[in-house]
Amino acid sequence: MEPLPITPMHIDVYNVEESPLHQIVKKLIYKKILDLEPYNFNYVSGGSDLGKSIYGIYTGSYDVNDKYSQHNEDKRKEIRETMKWGDITTNTILESIHNKIDVEDEQYDPNPFDGRCRRATTYIPIRSYQDKVFMEHAFFLDGLRIIPDITLMDENGKPETVIEILYTSLPKADKLIKLIESNLNVIFVFADQAIEELSMDMTCRRASFGFPIREAWLGFTNKKEKISRAVNILLQKKMYKDKEYITHKEVITNTEWNPHNRWKKNRMDIGLRIITRHPLGRELIEDKHNLSHSMIQMKETSSLIILLRYLHKYTKEEKTINKEEKWVGENMSIGMQNT
Repeated sequence: MEPLPITPMHIDVYNVEESPLHQIVKKLIYKKILDLEPYNFNYVSGGSDLGKSIYGIYTGSYDVNDKYSQHNEDKRKEIRETMKWGDITTNTILESIHNKIDVEDEQYDPNPFDGRCRRATTYIPIRSYQDKVFMEHAFFLDGLRIIPDITLMDENGKPETVIEILYTSLPKADKLIKLIESNLNVIFVFADQAIEELSMDMTCRRASFGFPIREAWLGFTNKKEKISRAVNILLQKKMYKDKEYITHKEVITNTEWNPHNRWKKNRMDIGLRIITRHPLGRELIEDKHNLSHSMIQMKETSSLIILLRYLHKYTKEEKTINKEEKWVGENMSIGMQNT
């Protein structure tokens, strides 16, 4: 294939609103999405059922005499390189990708550093984004004006996916809650964790599409799961070891809060226990942390506290709804037995 044209990138320095690293990562991801083409996601194994429908007579890597066929290999490569948006073969692959996204989101791995999870093809609807991807596009989300770093539009020109690049600051609770309650696909990328891969990736055309995603959810992801992933973002600064990540969280009464002590009764009553893992050589080390001490002096205006209160409220409402549904179900069953 012909190489993509070299494109210059403008970066501001001495910009207090946006660091050079933040700008670079934002613009690399924007460009990657803008230039998205079938070749970036259409690699299909020749031996699979999908491969047979795509490659036809060129499916096999061996000829009738069981000898390796370079001709078939070249033909499969040619088919991939000449696919266009709207082709039957492209649409077949897109249907296969679409049919897997709900399963892949349900199997969400807590380890964001495993390249096999958090695929961009899961959280970004795959289509041409020419004239449909924007940087710093402002819009209102349930009354709150937000300006995501990158916004991807649906086929009707409405925001469908937002990407936030994080580096020196984390999102506020009010914005996170609006995103959680919306039907948007949401992706969070930490600039310092993504820059190396993006820098290497954006040197030529690639037979793959992706970038390092720290947390993400789909518009239809379970609400409680959305909140949990948002909390992971706010706890990023509690990850002190290289490639450390959270595997479990439990909201608790703050173990340093004492309602009978006049000095402590007005302190933060909510705490959090987390379990994390991080690699050490070939092993994964598991650690348990009680965050009560670091949370005892937090204010109610803290984004973490607001989100944990929000989680507690939602969990309580969810239990009430489940009890009501169970009661209705049991009474309907009794009524049917009586008839």
